[in-house]
Amino acid sequence: MKLTAAVLAASTMLCAPLATAQVADPDPALQQQVSAEERIAPAGERTVISHGHADLGATYVDGQLVFLVRDDSEVPPVWRHLDDVVFQVGDEAVQTLPETGDFDFTGAKPGENVWVIPQTEVAGVPWLGWNTQAPALLERSSAGVSLEFRGHDGPGDFSLFLQPGGFHQPQQLWNSRLEGTQPMWVQPNTHTHANWVFTGPGVHLVGVRAVVKDNAGQVHTDDQVVRIAIGTDPAEAFDTEFAGPAAAQRSTNLVALGIALAVGAVVVALAVIAALRASQRRRK
Repeated sequence: MKLTAAVLAASTMLCAPLATAQVADPDPALQQQVSAEERIAPAGERTVISHGHADLGATYVDGQLVFLVRDDSEVPPVWRHLDDVVFQVGDEAVQTLPETGDFDFTGAKPGENVWVIPQTEVAGVPWLGWNTQAPALLERSSAGVSLEFRGHDGPGDFSLFLQPGGFHQPQQLWNSRLEGTQPMWVQPNTHTHANWVFTGPGVHLVGVRAVVKDNAGQVHTDDQVVRIAIGTDPAEAFDTEFAGPAAAQRSTNLVALGIALAVGAVVVALAVIAALRASQRRRK
């Protein structure tokens, strides 16, 4: 399948803030109602999502901010802990980059295959987006949510972007080839889907931090990991630990240490040479 504007058409919805969010979009595939009565699955209830709709989303439970996934692949929808969910991706997600440079930021070359959790729903592929429609969230905060990129573990590169369609250029949101948390602001009571692109099969872990300022001015955060198994056993994704920014920092520290040791060795060598020359001059 070619990665085209038609496949990557925009699907971002904005609706008025209500205790129960209703998306007023004529497309039935994009309409959803998030109810305060929806169940939150107990921690440890593992689930593999290989198709259907799901949204990442922040909410409050017993006064604590939690970043969960709203599993809409079953009826009624269930909110699940991200440690208990793996998104399984197969050959249905393979797309071929067009013969242009528009998608070079993904890390793949024109004409190469990539694996895409797409912005618009494709049969047999998870349809993963995010929303800020949880009633408990809207009751506590009218300021929206900041989603921060906390790193990517997995083969190849990862990127997240919106494709508005037409002649618009892709709007990059997150990219594993770039440094920093790349914060993404999400307005309250919105529902969005984008393209999750991976350049290689295997287990992919994407770290996400949700940041919310409540109506009292207090800032709440929750760090979670999105687990994706591309062409591999989902059990492997459940069992893989996320190294994330800590590993990157350790790598940076090791490089800095190596440079410091090398510089130190040069300084010591120069000092020894200077001392030897001074000793030789004194003998003369």
